Amino acid sequence: MYSKNIKLLALSMISMDSSFSIGVFVVFMILMGLSLAEVSMVVAGFLLCSSLFQIPAGVFADRFGNKVSLLIGAILMTFGFGLFAFADNFYIFLAGYSLLGSGQAMKGGADVAFIYNDLKLLDKERDFKKIYGKIEFNLNMFWVFASISGGFLYVLNPRLPFLIEFILSISSIFLIIFLKEKPVNNRKVKVFDHLKKSLKFAFKTPKFSKVFVFSALIGSLALVTFQYLQPFYVEMGINQKYFGVIAAITFVFRALGALKSDAVGKIFNVDRYLVLHSLVFTLFLMLFGVLKQTFILISIVSIFYFLRGLYNPTVSNFINQKVNDANRSTMLSVNSQFLTIFSSLILLLTGFVSESFGLESVFFLIAVLSNLFLILYVVSLRNVEAG
Repeated sequence: MYSKNIKLLALSMISMDSSFSIGVFVVFMILMGLSLAEVSMVVAGFLLCSSLFQIPAGVFADRFGNKVSLLIGAILMTFGFGLFAFADNFYIFLAGYSLLGSGQAMKGGADVAFIYNDLKLLDKERDFKKIYGKIEFNLNMFWVFASISGGFLYVLNPRLPFLIEFILSISSIFLIIFLKEKPVNNRKVKVFDHLKKSLKFAFKTPKFSKVFVFSALIGSLALVTFQYLQPFYVEMGINQKYFGVIAAITFVFRALGALKSDAVGKIFNVDRYLVLHSLVFTLFLMLFGVLKQTFILISIVSIFYFLRGLYNPTVSNFINQKVNDANRSTMLSVNSQFLTIFSSLILLLTGFVSESFGLESVFFLIAVLSNLFLILYVVSLRNVEAG
């Protein structure tokens, strides 16, 4: 079912984002002397750089090719992993994570667009959701192995998970070099006109715009929440060597969500999925402040990760089907742009709240925001249908 191109890209996606440090990167920065507020600033730096480059990266990919964009992204991420692996102060962490954010922007929309375009050449674009779901499944299952290994490697030497990520990111550069892509011919249209057309479609197409914006809002809240899970585990007294195991359990559920995204999509369309995602997310965040038993916490996070596994295939498939080839990477990047902008702003707010009022207040605040966004989304959809 996979073409040689998609196999190479899938391997490069694993190498670029191997996630051996996923369960320990926050506690590692704290070990190096950073406060929780500084950790939030480092993560915000990642998101801000990712945000700044998202739309330019999408336009670049549409005009010069997804392969070129992926290659630049892999190089930037390799330098970022290198800095992070050897960092010992706030500024180096900030620089390393900012480079990672820039690299993520360059590859973010390009990888999904590359897969869809490759399938379209084979007249198999209708299988995108199923195939992308399987790629996400394999990626998440690798993360299971990586996160478990990373937790124990961290106990042996806190820098080991980050060094492995650095080495693997180098290999991703060579994998991308071997990708083959149909030459693009989108440079006749001026950059400003290309961007103007994409933004107009994104925000002035009634039904599409609502899903486009709300998916970014919900995605940003989920991204912010995950940054506070590790400190919450510490507060609960869970041994750090098990952080990787906990991450692995949740990745299994996320992998299952990705694998079942095509089947679930036949029951829940994108509207119903986003509403369900938001409702469950709000409920679980409310429970965080009340329930502090390890088993219950892991169960809650695992169910939510299953819903998160549905996210990328569902939202990406929706966008891919609605836009044309010349604007696909740009539209995917604009969606990611808003996700990272919202995440950065919310992180700065939650960083202040965590320092002033504690972690429980952070989860309560995010739950309130999630409920508010859900109400606005439902009301806006009804207005569209009434119109």
